[in-house]
Parts: sequence; structure tokens; C-alpha cells
Amino acid sequence: MAAFKKTSTRAYTRRKITPDAQYWKKLQFPVTVKEFTAIDHVDICPTEPHHIAVTSGPKVDVYHRETMQLLRTVSRFQRLAYGAKFRPDGQLLLAGSEEGQVKLFRQKQLLRIFKGHGSATHRVDFMHGLPQIATFSDDKTALVWDMADESKLCTLSGHTDFIRAGVCNPASAHLVLTGSYDHTVRLWDTRTGTSVSTVAHGAPVESLLFFPAGGLFVSAGGTEVRVWDTIAGKLLAKVSQHHKTITCLGLASNGQRLLSGSLDQRVKVYDINTYTVAHSLEYPAPVLCLAVAPGDSTLAVGMISAGSGLLSFQHRAQPESAAPDTSVGRTKVGNIRNVISDNYVKLQPGDQIVPFEMNRKMEDYDRLLCKFEYSKVLDLVMGSYNEEKTANVAIGVFQELIRRQGLKAAVSGRSIGLLHHILKFTIEYIRYPAYKQVLTDVANSLIDVYGDSLHEIPGLAKGFRRLRKEIATEITSCREDISLVGALQMFLTASTPRFSSTSTNIQHLTASSNICNSDVQKALQPSVSARSSEAVVVEVS
Repeated sequence: MAAFKKTSTRAYTRRKITPDAQYWKKLQFPVTVKEFTAIDHVDICPTEPHHIAVTSGPKVDVYHRETMQLLRTVSRFQRLAYGAKFRPDGQLLLAGSEEGQVKLFRQKQLLRIFKGHGSATHRVDFMHGLPQIATFSDDKTALVWDMADESKLCTLSGHTDFIRAGVCNPASAHLVLTGSYDHTVRLWDTRTGTSVSTVAHGAPVESLLFFPAGGLFVSAGGTEVRVWDTIAGKLLAKVSQHHKTITCLGLASNGQRLLSGSLDQRVKVYDINTYTVAHSLEYPAPVLCLAVAPGDSTLAVGMISAGSGLLSFQHRAQPESAAPDTSVGRTKVGNIRNVISDNYVKLQPGDQIVPFEMNRKMEDYDRLLCKFEYSKVLDLVMGSYNEEKTANVAIGVFQELIRRQGLKAAVSGRSIGLLHHILKFTIEYIRYPAYKQVLTDVANSLIDVYGDSLHEIPGLAKGFRRLRKEIATEITSCREDISLVGALQMFLTASTPRFSSTSTNIQHLTASSNICNSDVQKALQPSVSARSSEAVVVEVS
């Protein structure tokens, strides 16, 4: 005799928790600091104790990473300060300013002032392995300076708009990258002062980032993040996961994860192997800048809210030391089935393995279904649902009764109390997409059995009125969804696609709207079939 097939009681599919989601959810509740002006830049010192420099207004605040106490404030600026950054050894701090001057500090002591830019200097950087710095300004030029005597060594000119992003190559000290509002990114050789290569990002460039090896760099602007080959200038990847301007970039997990912050109040975490989104962090205000401490121990994010600045610090929770499991050794010793005896025979080609099937415990509802006791199985699942809220089990049994054409027999001649339970369950879950079709058939079966005698059962008629109201609400919702999809299709059809990066996004959105339209129509079909229920119930009122 064939084994009895178990009733399918699949519950709603839950979102799979990925290792990245578990990893980033270990960040503790954020510590928030409010500033009077927007947070322009955040930088974390690469060396211990990893102090955090926050540029906001006409000052640079330095915080202790663990205690979040304000250690010192650098305020030697006439107007706004921009882009303060630590030297890799953590001894010096470099910052630009709105008046164009670049200032070098040790602690709070002003060491050097570099004068030469004719407009605001938004970004600065130290050249790795050399006593030189690079500064990037709104005067459309980048300058290379000698830190010892404040002399200008090289002028990098070629952009036609503001330079708001710039970074030095960590592997090759003489390579400098600049990003401008003229939608281009240029790679410069400071030994000759010439542009080695130019790539088009397609939008005003807000942030640039080199990978640690220096062979790849990332540009961010508009709603796209692009990954480029440094030497060849070839586009390797293009990611568009934000719906507002991307303002900042960062690296985490020893360079294995790329972070992007945007005005859409989100920070996206990408896997650098596939450039797919591994995790997403939400914030209460548009994100302007971010920084990650070594070992991902702290995530600092700067935001702007109603003209004021918000600074968020999140520390990673320290892992708890787990007690050693002493039972493993005893299990391995006591499990003598894992020991291969002398008469063990290896499998030969052509041998077939007959799996050993253990007697599985049959559920109570499966045992009743096996005996064709449909009324009792209905009593069982309705009672267990009222006690344990196991909706998926009730739906599975309803589906099996419909397949066996035994649902009408199961609901015929039942007590008012059980019918109330079935109606209450149907009203509660009929708008769930996964349960809609099954419960529509349940409602139709109840109407077929008790439709002619509703005037004799006032309590049951009241339940059907509630069901009619719920179905009408669902039909209205589906019609509104279809109207919205139609409006989107009309808008996309009327728009003229351009040969740019946005055309790909529009095509993708069109495909998504078509999928949404088909999904809504499928969702509406059960509701349309439910109109027979609505038509019958109308007679009750």
C-alpha cells in the first residue's frame, strides 16, 4: 500500500536572513549628536585609538571612538571648513575651507596654511609615501603642495566645472583622481601635471574612492555608482540602487564590502564580487557622508535635517564568549554506528541504494483525512486555529477538502458556532494573496449550502455582510492598483528615452510596471470570482 501523502501546510515564505544582514544588524543603537549646520565630512583615523574627525560649519570636532566624548575642537577657520582628513599615521589633520585656504594641524596647533586656490576647497588628501598633499577646489583646479615649505608643486587644470571629489592612489603616490560637476573623472600624473585618462560618469561626481590595491576606483554621482579600471579607464560595473543623489562612498570588511550613502536616507552595502546589494541601512535624514572604522567596529554617518546636522555613531556589539561544548567528545565516542567494521563492503559500480524510510508520525488531521472523516477534520483545524493561530494548517486542510470535493459535505449541517469560526477565519485572511483563492472557494461553498436559509439564521447573515464588505474593499484596492499601473504606463510611454544611463532605468521601470500589472490582474481574479459571493450576500440585506 502506498504511503499517505501529507497535507501541504506551507506557511508564508519568510525573508531569508543573509550572513551580511546578521553581520550589520550587530550594530548597536546609534548615538546621535546634533550640530547647527550640515555635516560636510566624516573621517576616522586609521591608527589606534581611531579618533573621528567631523567637519561641520566653521570647525572640525574630534571625538573619541569608544566613549563618543568630544576631545577637541579645531576652529581656526574664518568661514566654513570642508573635508578634514587624518594622515595615515594619525599625527596630522588636513582641512579645506570656504575661503580657499588649506590648513594643516597637529592636535589643535596650526602648522601650515596653503594659499593658492581662488575658490572654496572642498576636498583634500595626503599623498601616500610622500611629504605632499593634494587639494581640490571649486576654481576647477587641483593643486599639489609640499608640506615642508608650503610651496606649490603642480597645478592640475582641465575640468570645466567645480571639483567636488578627489583622492590619491594608495599604491602609486604620483597618481591623483579628480571628479567634477562637469560629469567627468580625470586621472592625473603629478610628475608631469598631465591628465592620463578621462572617463565620463554621466552625472555630477560627488565622491571618489580607490580600492586598497589602487587598480580599481569607484565614482558616485546622480543615482549611480560606477566601478572603473584605473589604468585602462574601462567601465567594469554600474550599480543604480538609490533613487536620489549618492553623496558618499566607503569601504568595509577589509575592502570586501562597498558602502554608498544617499539623499534617500539609506546606506547600501554591496558585495564587491558581484556588486549586488548585500544589506541596506536606513537613517532618519538624508545622508551626506560616512566613514567606517577598521574592523567595522564603528559606523559614523553625517546627515542634514531641516538645515541642521545630525551625526550618527553605531558601534558593533562585542561577541559573547560561548562556553565550550563538552558533550561533543562524548557523542563521538558513544556513537559506535560511525565505526566501520571489518566486514564493511564498498559500493561497486551499478549498485543501487535502497533508502531506509523511518515511520513518520502522522498528524491528527492527516489521520482523519485518511479515514475520510471530513467533518471531524474541520472541527479539529478550526479548534487548533482558535488556540494556536495556525492559519497555514487550516488553509492546507481547506485546500485538500476542495481537491477531494468534500468541502460542501464538511460544512453541511454544522453548528452555528463552527460556521461563525469559519466565517471569521475567512474574513480575517481573504485579503492575503496566498490564501485568497482558497478562501474564495470556501465562501462560495458556504453560500451554496446556506444561501437559501440565511433568513432563518440572523447571526450567520451578519457574518456574510462583514464578508461582503471585506470583498468590496479588496476589489476597490485592486482597481486603484490597476489605475496606478495604467497611469505609470501612460507616463513612461509619453516620455522620450534618451541615450544615457537613465534610459536603462526607464526600461527597467517599464518592465517592472508590466510585472506589477500582471500581478495585480492575477490578484484581482479571485476577487472577481468573489463577486458571486457579493451578489448572493446582497440579498440578505
